Amino acid sequence: MTSPVSIFLRNMRLRAGLTQRQLADLVGYEQGYVSAIELGIKSPSNEFLKALVNKLQFNANSQQELAEALKSSRRRFTLPPEVSTETYVFCNDLWEKIERLHPTLLSTIHNMIKMDDLIVERPVRQPTRIRRNQKPEVAM
Repeated sequence: MTSPVSIFLRNMRLRAGLTQRQLADLVGYEQGYVSAIELGIKSPSNEFLKALVNKLQFNANSQQELAEALKSSRRRFTLPPEVSTETYVFCNDLWEKIERLHPTLLSTIHNMIKMDDLIVERPVRQPTRIRRNQKPEVAM
């Protein structure tokens, strides 16, 4: 049950050469809290993240990676009120079965969702018109 933010934070800690206890002491939290984040049991608080970014002196690239990991690790989603009934039904059906879906099926659904972005990125190509040779009419 490891989330993308859990993996990111663990990798950053290891790159810094710190144990969980050392990181916890550095940012002013308990080691158990750092462990719970790395295991995906808890989401990091905003205060923890601010302290982490400041103490480990994240560069702009690391801050961007952290933001993307946080976005990918959201646990709650809210549907906008204007979505269709089909969207509500689909999301609820998916939620009911999400933990029982085979990894291949999850990957397929994920790839299908990404297809929309690929379709937008590709230029629209018009088919070339093939002209057939026409025989000239012979006057008799």
